[in-house]
Amino acid sequence: MPQTCLVSARPVEIIVWTPTICKEQRTDSTKPTIIIPGSPPEWRDRRLPYVVPPDSGIRIMDQNGYRMPSSTLYPLLRAVDITAEDAGDEFDWSFVTDRNGLRKILRWINDPDGSAKEFRIETQLAGKRTKRTREALDSTFTTFRFSFERESTTKAPGCEKGTGHHRIVKYSFDGLVLVVRFEVDACIAPSHSSRTTSAGPTDVDSLSDMLSGLNVASDKKGAAKVDDSISTPELDVIRAGTRVPQSSVIEMCTRSCRNAEQFDLVDAFPQLYFSQAPNHYLAVHSRGEFETITKKHLDNPDMKRIEASAQSGFKKLKRTLQDIQELVIEHGQRGRLSLVHRDGQLRVFERISQTDCIPEQLLSRFD
Repeated sequence: MPQTCLVSARPVEIIVWTPTICKEQRTDSTKPTIIIPGSPPEWRDRRLPYVVPPDSGIRIMDQNGYRMPSSTLYPLLRAVDITAEDAGDEFDWSFVTDRNGLRKILRWINDPDGSAKEFRIETQLAGKRTKRTREALDSTFTTFRFSFERESTTKAPGCEKGTGHHRIVKYSFDGLVLVVRFEVDACIAPSHSSRTTSAGPTDVDSLSDMLSGLNVASDKKGAAKVDDSISTPELDVIRAGTRVPQSSVIEMCTRSCRNAEQFDLVDAFPQLYFSQAPNHYLAVHSRGEFETITKKHLDNPDMKRIEASAQSGFKKLKRTLQDIQELVIEHGQRGRLSLVHRDGQLRVFERISQTDCIPEQLLSRFD
């Protein structure tokens, strides 16, 4: 594994942080398309209070699974490949997953009474994925989360057509190397100088800096165009966006004033921890009028206490992931295992379907 600028995120027992490798951003094109490096929506920091409309329509839970169901991990691989090739580097793969899968397994581990929600995760000796990609918003229960995100942020320059921003990170989880993809809600808007200035090679985001300095092809109207030199028959790639440091990444959630006091920061903490997203914004509203936003950082004393109490669960998660990895390796590249959590128990089933997470020709990269 290349030792590229290994640094500690924070003085903790479990996580050793490596630089962000790349970013991918989905677009609403007919052909699956990603923007590299892309940029998250930028936090507007609007003056409170302000009103947003209720959520409506269809929520896409898994952009990659919905837009590219036959190869859900292919966009991740392509984004990393392009970044590594541009940097003149190689990327060693290990345990590849989405952050949501880690959270589901951890909830099962920490479940005292068998009340954790059921889930199913399909595995393969080159990837790991979940099945459900979209859901209709419940019209009987009014929510404002997605409208709040839309009304509180601005699309970054060059990413106006983006439908979701994902970041891909690689780190050691107590010795188990994980490659984790997660969706970013927003970021603290960079200053003008940080948009155009590249950091030195020792900066942990230096690979993102390298991408941010690339020339972006555009059409006569100024819109970024597909780069045919790095696109494939399966996936189009657009060069656009700018470097966004990990320190600016924001996770957002909303609650009504009636149940804000019941917000469970302990349950929310792994979402921040598995992605090392340092900023958490809790927005509280009364029928869509947002009145307060509580901002907390991973270094906040409350977060530190939760982190200390979570170590036991993290260690159990690491052992569980190792068991899963060993089972998948034991069944080989043609093996297809499903992890099913039901009635408080996590079982492993061998499934008949030979559906791949990525095109078969790409499996050789993991040999």
